[in-house]
Amino acid sequence: MKLTWLGQGGFLVVSGRWRLAVDPYLSDALAGEGLARMTPPPCSPQELSPTLVVCTHDHADHLDSQTIPPIAQAFSGCLFAGPATVVRHLGELGIGPDRCRVLGGGEKLPHGCMTIAAAPARHEGDAIGVIVQAEGLAVYISGDTLFFDALADGVRSAAGGAVDVAAICINGKWGNMTWQQAVEVVAALRPRLAVPMHYGMFRQNTADPALFVAAVEGMGIKTAVLEVGLAVELPGPRR
Repeated sequence: MKLTWLGQGGFLVVSGRWRLAVDPYLSDALAGEGLARMTPPPCSPQELSPTLVVCTHDHADHLDSQTIPPIAQAFSGCLFAGPATVVRHLGELGIGPDRCRVLGGGEKLPHGCMTIAAAPARHEGDAIGVIVQAEGLAVYISGDTLFFDALADGVRSAAGGAVDVAAICINGKWGNMTWQQAVEVVAALRPRLAVPMHYGMFRQNTADPALFVAAVEGMGIKTAVLEVGLAVELPGPRR
């Protein structure tokens, strides 16, 4: 399985011919609101070539109205999923109900060799995190979330056990946990690999991943600071 950071909370997870895009923000749609990108998009919507897109919640840097329609137009077989508010917005963007799946708390969505489960999140409305299971691995992508005491237990419950990779927000602003709180969640989850994310997109809402990395590696947990657009191969399943 390969993982590519798309910037902010966005990831591409690839297993075989199945390509899951989570929260792809590949435009500069928020520049008009004073939130210009710090770096260019790593690819075009068409180059992403997903078979499934999951948006964790209905915010413009997670459900991008300039990224989703080109994907839907270019790839007629691509499906789209997310909480009810996301599915409603997808309909407003012209994506028919036959291509949309509601993915809410406690729900799972099979997709080829993958299973995508909704993980708990505390952000706005019906926001979720995502757990991707394939090839004997469980990959947790937090989406946007505040810290709360039951978060790690909820993630393990959604995964049906341990998670191997935890990609977790660290920016500490606008409804997201701080890097210190992210360290606390990682300490409870004990993944084989921890990946900081949700920084480096907007100057008004970023953080230094080095502090998170130092704290997590001090606990004996491996970390990876991903380069936007560069695919990394994930470790094999636990023995």
